[in-house]
Amino acid sequence: MKIFKQIAIIIGFSLLGEILSWSLSKLIPNFFFPGSLIGMMILFLFLNFNIIKIDTIASVGSFFVDNMGFFFIPAAVSIMSYFDIIAPNIWKMLLLCMISFLTTFCAISLSVHFTLLIQEKIQKDRANSHE
Repeated sequence: MKIFKQIAIIIGFSLLGEILSWSLSKLIPNFFFPGSLIGMMILFLFLNFNIIKIDTIASVGSFFVDNMGFFFIPAAVSIMSYFDIIAPNIWKMLLLCMISFLTTFCAISLSVHFTLLIQEKIQKDRANSHE
């Protein structure tokens, strides 16, 4: 029964995100923001502010993370059914994937680097204030 409750909570946030996305698209024409992302952001906020405890969805969340590749297989297979449309632009798409990968990698590396520098500075300031 615990698993069903966890699944219901995750689906509930996803549904809430879809409803908000639909509502925003009606209020703001030509606006589209994926409801699943809105739902994940709301769930993150609820977890971050301890409105929902992490233990409430931990086992189902771990299952989804552990099996993430399995959930992307249908999308990859469906792309291959349109290979004749994709084939003329395959090199452009591969180049775009490599550029986006490198950009993301660099952005994450720099953000981690600067976060570590900020944490070191905070620790030094705390150490100096205790002396």
